[in-house]
Amino acid sequence: MNSETRCALPFELDENRLSQQLCLLTGKAISLSITSNRVSVLSVRSFSSDKPDGIGLRLHRIFLKAGPEVIREIAGFITSGKKGASFPLITRFIKENEAELKKGGRRRESMLKTAGRHHDLGAIYDSLNAEYFGGGIECAITWGKRPQAGTVRKRTLGSFSCDGMGAGKGLIRINPVLDRKNVPSYYVRFVVYHEMLHADMGVGRKNGRRQMHTPFFKKRERLFRDFERAIAFERGGKRGG
Repeated sequence: MNSETRCALPFELDENRLSQQLCLLTGKAISLSITSNRVSVLSVRSFSSDKPDGIGLRLHRIFLKAGPEVIREIAGFITSGKKGASFPLITRFIKENEAELKKGGRRRESMLKTAGRHHDLGAIYDSLNAEYFGGGIECAITWGKRPQAGTVRKRTLGSFSCDGMGAGKGLIRINPVLDRKNVPSYYVRFVVYHEMLHADMGVGRKNGRRQMHTPFFKKRERLFRDFERAIAFERGGKRGG
């Protein structure tokens, strides 16, 4: 299963440079995800208990134009274990960029299609979000376009794009080849879960190269309760044409 992550980064910094700076400042492995989430503009969490130096960082794209002082304070925010600690530069930076935060915040919902002939992506997404992510994933989901007659159907079953439908919170596209009666619900759920993991974890970096299906990603992927059945179905070549 392939997945793609595309971010438009028009500001002074790009995702790679910002991630590298924060890695150097914190001494930790940073998995950075640039978002347009106006509710949670900055959030930090550890990868897992067995990777104490691994940090998942989600930043609103306004921080791509932050100065070095703000970036240093973000590094302090990441490493600080003090509840209620003050970060005045971050607070001021967010306030100064309120107009940018409010800009283009409406997703073009009319362009999203979640109801299929056999599978409802909206219901699947909501169920998975509650069961595996605590309701914390904030992206849109839609069936992709059906290929025109005579074109070759690609085997990419799902993709996550962080630029979304012009709104910015992110968009999951699912190949409509899966919207068939002979494709079991648990397999569609698995494909959606896979893409939601990308939305949750972002893209890691190692030696300047993007890492998407890392060992920790694969470990989380196996937490899907129908993982073995889904893999068996996939290997059986019953994914549809």
